[in-house]
Amino acid sequence: MSTREYLVYTDGSCKAGADELRPGGWGYVIKSPRGGSLEGYGKARDTHAKTMEYQAVAEALAALPEGGVVRVFSDNQSLVETLQKKLRDYRTSQFVNVDVHVVDSIRAIDASIVQKKLAVTFQWIRSHNGNAGNERADALAAQGAREAKAEILASTDKPRT
Repeated sequence: MSTREYLVYTDGSCKAGADELRPGGWGYVIKSPRGGSLEGYGKARDTHAKTMEYQAVAEALAALPEGGVVRVFSDNQSLVETLQKKLRDYRTSQFVNVDVHVVDSIRAIDASIVQKKLAVTFQWIRSHNGNAGNERADALAAQGAREAKAEILASTDKPRT
C-alpha cells in the first residue's frame, strides 16, 4: 500500500419539497497523492440529506483504486462518528439495526473498503470554513440537488390541453 493518502472530501444536500418530492444531491472531491484530483456528483429525486451524505462517501470510495490509504473528510459529525466507530460492528451483525435511510450506502461503503483493501480513516471537518475541498464537495452536492429539483419541476409542469 502507498504511504501517501488520498484526501477525500464528501458532502450531501437536500432541497425542501413536498414529502414525496425531496430532491437531493451528493458530491465528492478526491485529491490523489500523486497530484491531481477527481470529482463526482449525483442526484436523487426523493431522498433525505442524511442519505446523500452517506451516498457521497460510498461513491467516492467506489472511485478509488485498490489498496489506497484514504482519509475521508465530512462536515457531518454523526456520519464520521458512525463510520469510525460502528462500521465493523455493522459488518459483523450483517447490517442489522442500521438506519433504513442509509443502510444501502453503508453496505456500499463497507464493500468498497473490503473488496478494494482500502485503509480508511474518517475525519470531521467544520463546514463552510474555507477548506477548498469541503467547499467544492458542497457545491457539487448542491448542483446535484438543483438538477434533481429541476427534473421534478419539469415532470410536474405538464402543459394543459
